[in-house]
Amino acid sequence: MTPHYPLELVAEALPAQVGTFRRALRRWLADALGPDDEAADLGDDLILAASEALENVVDHAYEGVTPGSMTLTARVDGTEVTVVVTDAGHWREPDTGPTTRGRGIALMESLAEARVDRGEPGTVVTLRRGTAATAQG
Repeated sequence: MTPHYPLELVAEALPAQVGTFRRALRRWLADALGPDDEAADLGDDLILAASEALENVVDHAYEGVTPGSMTLTARVDGTEVTVVVTDAGHWREPDTGPTTRGRGIALMESLAEARVDRGEPGTVVTLRRGTAATAQG
């Protein structure tokens, strides 16, 4: 795989920005990974996982305060794609009672190698996936 420029997006953590980031990531992944079906499937998985992380920033990181920033970065290193979503907000523990919510981290983990680092302030979600070249190597 040829080297590819990294992607970096920064915006206020507002619902409309999730779609903007998602579309930019889709275009970047198509350019970075190519047009074949395996690359498209990988891209779809990473876009869904990143979208979930971004939605969590919008819904939870700045709850009760003025929304701060959220950042999405993406890069290809050899045969691995890494997408990182960060915020400077506060972690909110998931509800422990019955709810229809709270499945976001499990979803991200089913789509990519997902790591969630919580800090004060801020959360960093790192998503990694090998490319098709990894499986062939």
